[in-house]
Amino acid sequence: MSQTDTNIKISKITEHSNLLVNNAGDYIFMNNDNLDNFIKNKLSENDINWLENAGIVIKEEGNFFSTSRDFKSSLRLHTRKKLNYLIIIPTLRCNLTCSYCQVSRADEKASGYDWDEDITRSFIKYVEKYASDDVKIEFQGGEPSLRLDLVLKIVNEIKIIKPNATFVICSNLSIMSSEFIELLDRDDFFVSSSLDGPPDIHESNRTQNTQNTDTFFNNLEFILLKYGTNKISLLPTISDYSRINETIDYFYAKKLPEIFLRPVNYQGFARKKFNDISQDAQNWNETYNKALEYIAHKNSTNKHQIVETGLLIHLNRIFKQRSNNYVDLRNPNLLGQDYLVIDFDGKFYPSDEARMLSRIGLIDLSIGSLNNGIDERKINQLNTKSSNTEDPCCNECSYQPFCGVDIIDNISRYGTTDIKTLDTYFCNINMSVFDYIFKNLSNRNEYFINLATLCLSKQSSSTSIFGGHHFD
Repeated sequence: MSQTDTNIKISKITEHSNLLVNNAGDYIFMNNDNLDNFIKNKLSENDINWLENAGIVIKEEGNFFSTSRDFKSSLRLHTRKKLNYLIIIPTLRCNLTCSYCQVSRADEKASGYDWDEDITRSFIKYVEKYASDDVKIEFQGGEPSLRLDLVLKIVNEIKIIKPNATFVICSNLSIMSSEFIELLDRDDFFVSSSLDGPPDIHESNRTQNTQNTDTFFNNLEFILLKYGTNKISLLPTISDYSRINETIDYFYAKKLPEIFLRPVNYQGFARKKFNDISQDAQNWNETYNKALEYIAHKNSTNKHQIVETGLLIHLNRIFKQRSNNYVDLRNPNLLGQDYLVIDFDGKFYPSDEARMLSRIGLIDLSIGSLNNGIDERKINQLNTKSSNTEDPCCNECSYQPFCGVDIIDNISRYGTTDIKTLDTYFCNINMSVFDYIFKNLSNRNEYFINLATLCLSKQSSSTSIFGGHHFD
C-alpha cells in the first residue's frame, strides 16, 4: 500500500477545500470527501498514482518521485554563499524630515556623518576581495545625492574591479544636478525613490511644503520622460489606509508598471508617530486584501495593468523553488552571508532594519566593520534561528516551504527572538497573504488568476499556476 509523505501538511482553506503541501512546496487541493478517503486509505490505485505524481504520496523511498521531492526541497533551501548585495550609507545627512523616517537621519549641515577617504578606500578593497562579480551596490542614507562625489568615485572604481556590478541610489529626488544625470545616463545605474501617491499625500508624509513637493514631482517627471519606467523604482509607504486606493489610482495614472504596497515599518521615528498602525497586523491584512482585489478589478478594465510587488514575491516563493533572494521572506535567512549593510562609520549590519535598531539605541546589532572584518561569533549567534525548519510552529504549517524567517523584526518588536511564531507580526502578515492566494486559487477566482499570472509573467512567460492542482 502506498504511504503518505510524512512531511505532508494539511490545512483547511475554505469550507469545502483543503490544502495539502509537501516539504518541497508541491501542493494540491482536496475536497472534504476525498480528504476523508485519503486519511482512511480508501482511495483507488489510480488516485494513489495521481497523488504520487503530485508529490503527496511516495510509494517507495528512493524512487523517482521521492528523489524529485528531495531535489526540489534542496533547491528551496539553497542560498548564495558569495556576497552579492551591499547597501552602503556614504552619508547619514538628509535635507528632508519625512514623517516615517526609519533611520534617525542627521541634519543636512551636520559634520561627522560622511564617509572619509579611509572608509571609501577600505570599502573598495573589501568589494574586490569578498564580493561576487555581479554584485549590486545600493546607496542609501540619509540622502546620498548630497555626496554625489562619493557616489561617482565608488561607481567608477568598482567598475574597474567588478565590471558586471550594478548600482541603485535611493534618493528623495530633491537634487537633479548634472552629476546626477551623468549617473542616470549609465546602463548599470538605477534610482529608487518613495512615491506615496498624489501630491497632497506625498507632501504630508515626506516633502512637507509645496516647494519641495514641486521639486520632487518635476524631477520624477523628468526621469520618466527621459529614461522611462525601467530606470526608476517607486515605493509607496501607506500611512493612511483609508486613502490606499488613491495611491493605487495615481500609479495607474502615471502608467507605472508595478506598485509595492507596504505599511509603515516599526522603525526609527515611525515607532512613535505610527506606533499603533505599524503593529496592527489585522488592520493591514484587511486593507491589503481589499487593495489586491481593487488592483485585480482595475486590471480587468484598464488597458494599462499593474503588478503588485508584494504579491509577486509571495507567488514566486510558491511557484519557483529557487526564489530565495528577497531578504524579508526567505528560508534559511542567513545573516551576514550574501547581503550586508555598511553604515556611514564603516560598521557592518546584517540588514537595514538592524542598522535602524542600532541607530535609535535599542540594541547594538553591528556585526563588524571595514577595519575589523566580520564578527563571526555574533553572526553565528544571530543565525541560530535563521531557519523555519527548526521552529515547532512552522513545522505544523502548510506554508512552511514558502515562508521565511525575520529575527530582526522580532527583536525590533518584542525585544527577543524567543517568542511563539504564531504570535508575531511577521507570521500574521505573511500567513494572511498565503491564505489569500490559496483561497483564491481554490475558488478559481478569475480576477485573481489573471493578476497572479500577470505578476509571474514578469519573470517567466511559461509559468503555470493553475493546471492540475485540484483533486476533486
